[in-house]
Amino acid sequence: MSAPSGRIQRAGEVAQAAAPRGLQHAWVVWRYWLLREFKTRYAGSVLGLAWAFVQPLASLAIFYVLFGLVLAVRVPGLEASNGYLLHLLAGLAVWLPFTDAVGRGVGSLAAYEDFLRKQPMPAEILPAVSVGGSLVVLGIGYALLLVLSVGQGVGPFVSWIWLPLLVLAQVLLTFGLTLVLSMAHFLWRDVGSAVGFALQLGFYLTPIVYPLAQVPERFHHWFLFNPVACLVLAVEAVVLHMPVPPGTFLALAAWTVLLSGGGWWFFRSMKPVLGEAL
Repeated sequence: MSAPSGRIQRAGEVAQAAAPRGLQHAWVVWRYWLLREFKTRYAGSVLGLAWAFVQPLASLAIFYVLFGLVLAVRVPGLEASNGYLLHLLAGLAVWLPFTDAVGRGVGSLAAYEDFLRKQPMPAEILPAVSVGGSLVVLGIGYALLLVLSVGQGVGPFVSWIWLPLLVLAQVLLTFGLTLVLSMAHFLWRDVGSAVGFALQLGFYLTPIVYPLAQVPERFHHWFLFNPVACLVLAVEAVVLHMPVPPGTFLALAAWTVLLSGGGWWFFRSMKPVLGEAL
């Protein structure tokens, strides 16, 4: 038996053992699949888990050189010797784990269609594994942001105690969106290609490589219709004490409830259709 097929069989045994015991034991299955995700992603490569550090650092370096040094973008309202670097890192700390989870999660059901057909397991676990796999990049990004902020003389602030709530909001809204997209992609395979294009477009519609202060103020409220932009702005407000449009935190709360609750409802309501398709 080959190694991949052996891992799939072992995953099936874990799923079968947990299935009769209810939702509380789904944690066992999720943890097993998450460890398997990490092994698949990093095992066998020369750098291994170090790739989780390389990705955010490489992205940060590329965008900083291009926009911070070559184009000399400045961030009004941020008192720091290298304010653009902090602004850029705040955006990437949100964006990179978000796109990692969504990009991998959209195809999670389709990739294991045969497995779901043969083994009883809550299908929600597969998108949840994609979100869990992005937590390493998320943790690295936020840790770098806090360390560099202190190094640049920005903080620590009392407002930093709210950062865990923003991380929770990011995980919830990402999971909800991944639930919707994974189910939609399973039923309509064109969704995967559309998501790739939407993520490319979304990057430039989110104030990451440019500060919101450089956008005409009459357009600021439009960013509140972008959940990732709301999250980026909220992180900048909490960690860097940057000004944000009125209603940013309310919009973020609304997006979190809408995407997490709506995503869960949509996925659960479509599970009978998923069962018929399998």
